[in-house]
Amino acid sequence: MSTERRDELLRALSEEMRDNSSRAVIMHQAIAEHFGLGPTDLKCLDIARHEPEPTAGRLAELTGMSTSAITAVLDRLERNGFVERHRDSADRRRVLVRSTGRHERALAEIFERVGAAFSEVLDDYADDQLELLVDFVRRLNAKARDFAPALARDLDDRPASPDRAGET
Repeated sequence: MSTERRDELLRALSEEMRDNSSRAVIMHQAIAEHFGLGPTDLKCLDIARHEPEPTAGRLAELTGMSTSAITAVLDRLERNGFVERHRDSADRRRVLVRSTGRHERALAEIFERVGAAFSEVLDDYADDQLELLVDFVRRLNAKARDFAPALARDLDDRPASPDRAGET
């Protein structure tokens, strides 16, 4: 394949991924609003799904967000019945977060609909193509896990752009 063709494909892939990301954010905004949350709240909950009882610090570590931002997320999640906080019985200074389970069925039903819609696209791919896609997404996720917190730190160290001056 020529360098020119490869560059063209990489640009097209980048553009399609950016469009997909934008559409995903809009979809997650609609889902989050249904539950009285913001998309960041819902995605933090999703990221923490493999952690049985994380602390706010652990959630900050997983997301790359500040502990104060995570505390605000947890406040909203708790207010809307998604999580509850409790003291660690082994170390009373630690506060653990656990799911209440109250909205898990409703969320599962919504994401089953999303999965069914996306399956229509995936049905067109052979198993070896699906393996490639799984590898691709898995590697992107691994890169994002490392890159996102570093990017957030770098952005925190830079002054806001002049276009954002005065925003609240």
